Amino acid sequence: MLFYVHHNNQEYRVRVESRRDGLHIKFFDEREQPVDLVYYGNDCTFIHDNRVFHANIWGAKTDYIVWRPQGNLNFAVESEYKRLVGLLRGQDLDEQNNVYARMPGKIVKIIAKPGQHVKKGEAVLIMEAMKMENEIRATINGEILKISVKEGEAVETGATLAEINPAEED
Repeated sequence: MLFYVHHNNQEYRVRVESRRDGLHIKFFDEREQPVDLVYYGNDCTFIHDNRVFHANIWGAKTDYIVWRPQGNLNFAVESEYKRLVGLLRGQDLDEQNNVYARMPGKIVKIIAKPGQHVKKGEAVLIMEAMKMENEIRATINGEILKISVKEGEAVETGATLAEINPAEED
């Protein structure tokens, strides 16, 4: 499974797989390596390159603290699954301004036009999915920069439907 680890304003991709011969970890595009990792409650022992590391790990859901003799580490962990669910809900992490298709469907009506100012939650277009018409709403206050689809067009999950330039805060 792929995880995104956030530490000191940096993101690290870490792939962890459990196989018959043990746990395997791959950082970014480096070569995959087997690791020996043992948990006893919150205590963890990690063996790598014939060195033993001890830590005490505390956290819930996404935020963790690793207490270790060399100093504490604070980090957040996001699974690939959670990131995909966010994308399907129209919450792209890099482009919060865009409006995305949450499921496959057909664009029935375009309500907003480029240059139009919209408020968060205001309908931008209508999409038919699973035999129901759904209003697709603006994710932020701002100006419509671009509508990326046409009426009658079929779209896949995650397709960009509209781009919004955020309104400046007053």
